[in-house]
Amino acid sequence: MKIAIIANGSINKAEKIKTKIPKLDMVICCDGGVRHLKNLGLEPDLIIGDFDSVNEQLLEKYHKKGVPIRTYPKVKDETDTEIAANTAIELGASHVVLLGALGYRWDHSYANIMVLVKLAKQGINAVILDSNNQIQVSNTFLFLTGKKGQIISLLPLGEDVSILSTKGLRYPIENQKLPLDAPYGISNIFIEEKAEIKIKSGWLLAVLAED
Repeated sequence: MKIAIIANGSINKAEKIKTKIPKLDMVICCDGGVRHLKNLGLEPDLIIGDFDSVNEQLLEKYHKKGVPIRTYPKVKDETDTEIAANTAIELGASHVVLLGALGYRWDHSYANIMVLVKLAKQGINAVILDSNNQIQVSNTFLFLTGKKGQIISLLPLGEDVSILSTKGLRYPIENQKLPLDAPYGISNIFIEEKAEIKIKSGWLLAVLAED
């Protein structure tokens, strides 16, 4: 099951993002993320949140359409996006696409990267998509598709990362550590349309970037 989670971050160039969204089985919208639905051409199957940032008229619009709405307390330990991720896990998602997960609140952006780790630990193929970035995490293996010449950065997430091998990249990494205090893996380049990264230990953050 492929599920999209729409968060309340920034979405620029929605038309470009739409071309990257796979065919979906379900859309879960978080709180103020309802403002992005029209531009993305998506209809929600479920709306969740504490609704501290939602446009009430939009929320009422979807309520009248019969979209299920789950309301959570404003004071809670989980973010709305994390609650949506937990819901996707409970529903048996195999793939999750997070949209609107990045923005001017860098703390929320990083928190949503942490949500990628939560999903990966459940064996779910999860990615954050925006108009300029595709972000994935893994502690075992990554198989990535890009364009020849496209930039990809490989960075440690929270700890040193040991890479067994890479394929399809201009600057190969073989049996090498990516230390947390040195961004050694920044701005590598696809030389093929597919790249493979085998990870020995640690959590790797992979960012496919488009300037």
